[in-house]
Amino acid sequence: MSATVPASPSGILVEAEDFDSHGGWVVDSQFEAQMGSPYLLAHGLGQPVADATTKVEVGEAGDYEVFVRTRDWAPPHAPGRFALSVNGVRLDTDLGINGDGWSWQPAGRVALPKGEARLALHDLTGFDGRCDAIFFSRDGVAPPNAVDAASRSWRKALRGLPQTPVDGGDYDVVVVGGGISGCAAALTAARLGQTVALVHDRPVLGGNASKEIGLMPRGTQGKLLLELAQRTEDGDLVALSLLQAEPTAQVFLEHRIIAAERQGDRIVSVDAVEAKGGLERRFRGRMFIDTSGVAMLGVLVGAETLFGREARADYDEPYAPEQGDEMHHGNTLFFRTRMADRPVPFPEVPWATEVSKDYANLSGQLTRPGAENGAGPVANANPDNPTFQFSADPTQAWMNQFPATHYWEYGQWLDPYTSGELVRDYLMRALYGTF
Repeated sequence: MSATVPASPSGILVEAEDFDSHGGWVVDSQFEAQMGSPYLLAHGLGQPVADATTKVEVGEAGDYEVFVRTRDWAPPHAPGRFALSVNGVRLDTDLGINGDGWSWQPAGRVALPKGEARLALHDLTGFDGRCDAIFFSRDGVAPPNAVDAASRSWRKALRGLPQTPVDGGDYDVVVVGGGISGCAAALTAARLGQTVALVHDRPVLGGNASKEIGLMPRGTQGKLLLELAQRTEDGDLVALSLLQAEPTAQVFLEHRIIAAERQGDRIVSVDAVEAKGGLERRFRGRMFIDTSGVAMLGVLVGAETLFGREARADYDEPYAPEQGDEMHHGNTLFFRTRMADRPVPFPEVPWATEVSKDYANLSGQLTRPGAENGAGPVANANPDNPTFQFSADPTQAWMNQFPATHYWEYGQWLDPYTSGELVRDYLMRALYGTF
């Protein structure tokens, strides 16, 4: 469906996540709290993805200065370059080359007639170009770039959205986060007769166990978890259908918590923004459960949280450091590899991070969601380092195909609330560097 964008004295705003067709681009809303909005990501592993396209209604004909909010995620190399076409005419400026940090990049001028205008994003590299929004300015003034209340208000006005959240409902229990623990909490409450809202920021339920990743929890699994963990033919958990079958439960997918209100020591409501469309909803409740995985609700209401590693003496933990510090788990990039039946080309990646050639173990594969310990690619001895050899001893075959999921972690000393995108991008550069 085409989007009708209101004209204003300053111009026309088009949010990339609201495009009619995303083509091969995907919506990335993980870092909305830091950079201000969901965006479209061209994750093509070196192969340009299909165009994202949309149509908008231009209320007032005229000449417009075009600005595109984007980010060079590996400056100065700009691996994620892309282009914009308006009514079939490609603008001359390559986008995604604007240096470090999210900002509005000037893209040129266009003459827009009144009526329908067609837009298309053309990925030029396949290496994670990203587009947040496109702004057609009547006065040539760049839009606000700060992530604050003023810029959010500016976007809402141009999108025709209400400035305050709409009513999302009143519930006995509001669960923030739809991983396995959140699904279990919501389903239990609903089966006890409570009215429940499950607010989750991804398009599918399950967190690490979802079909997006596919890793099931380790350890003892009780009856409820085993029920939730059953999968459909496409690998999705049955958690959503179980919750939808409960008359007192409602699930709000792709809703990210952005604010919370408390009265005294009691939380009374949370505000969430929908990734597509940008509408904000306010959920009121008598009990709130934070299963976000990062204590997001607790942070928003100023609750006391533990962060980093406690000193050994605090809880008499023998493996804890002598002195406490702020080191934490970091973030994880999960990836999958497989053996090809013939040599395949690999693109130039001068922006990749060099990784020790001794680190050649890429074993541990997700054979299917929930069964992640299949054998990985066979890594041969490294010809550049004769001292590093995989074992030829058949009793040591586990060294060649170690049965463990391979995923890399980084950011143990960085703030996970503000540096998430930086950590993800660093890990992607390291992964490309390995190959």
